Amino acid sequence: MEKLSFMNAGNALKLTCVGFGGGVLLRTIQMLYYFDYQTGFYKDSGFMAWCSLIFALLTSLIAGIMCFCSRRYFGAYVPRKNNMLGVVAALSGAALIASAALQAVDYQRFLKTGASDYDSAERGVIHIAFLIACFLFGAVQLFAAMGFFQGKNSFQKVPLLYLVAVVWGIAYLILVYMFYAKSSSFVENFFAVFGGASTLLSLCYLCKLFAGVDEAAAAKRVFVGGIFSVVLTVTYSFSNLALLLLGKSYSGEIPFMFQLSSLGVSVYLLVFLMTYRKYSIHRPAKDREGEGTAEREEKSSPRRGRRFRPN
Repeated sequence: MEKLSFMNAGNALKLTCVGFGGGVLLRTIQMLYYFDYQTGFYKDSGFMAWCSLIFALLTSLIAGIMCFCSRRYFGAYVPRKNNMLGVVAALSGAALIASAALQAVDYQRFLKTGASDYDSAERGVIHIAFLIACFLFGAVQLFAAMGFFQGKNSFQKVPLLYLVAVVWGIAYLILVYMFYAKSSSFVENFFAVFGGASTLLSLCYLCKLFAGVDEAAAAKRVFVGGIFSVVLTVTYSFSNLALLLLGKSYSGEIPFMFQLSSLGVSVYLLVFLMTYRKYSIHRPAKDREGEGTAEREEKSSPRRGRRFRPN
């Protein structure tokens, strides 16, 4: 019974926070003390890099197993007024639109001069597709934020609108796999590609959840995919962006603006999972029966301080 009570979504989310917190710490230490920025190779043969990856994967796997064990308690999505989730959704949408704007300006320069900050600019079709997907997904996130502020499901009347997020996830994964997963380190490439794949998976099932299709099963898969997305993406992207504040400019192979938009989506997924756990996960029936029994006993018991007085 104790093992069963431990294997729940709440503890899984706590372990998720431990996963990306420890992952960011380990990777930041690795990049500060065990990475040669001139040659691009590790000073310790990649030991710290593997430690950060194994720690992130292990915590994600355990958290995913916890969610799988408590899968029968997942219920339908219950929209509630949530200002925090609305703010995070709006910020992620703004980051996506800003990324699209910067890519558009850069692409115009590329057409005139042939110089670009993005390796994918030479392949115009997929680059333009990702640019458009960033703008549309950003607009959809702003639309979703309005529903979170009002306590409504914005996609109830337009259930297929969130497919834009899936299109963005596909374009992002293709770009990362084709152009930006070319590091000499397997760990760097794994963080980039598998983080993008888990984000795409979680967005697919989040689309089903908003559309009201097989909500319990979709929610379970959103949790598992979202946990991997949060831990891997935050560990990789946040540590890269944090290095800028520490005077070390390193973005891996993925441009900073791509990483910022992906980081915003992952943080949005984390806050959404926290909200879903609070309002849409049922408690075990035994716990509810126990509470009901305790309440009945309390009502049937005589009040304290009241004495029996015979007639």
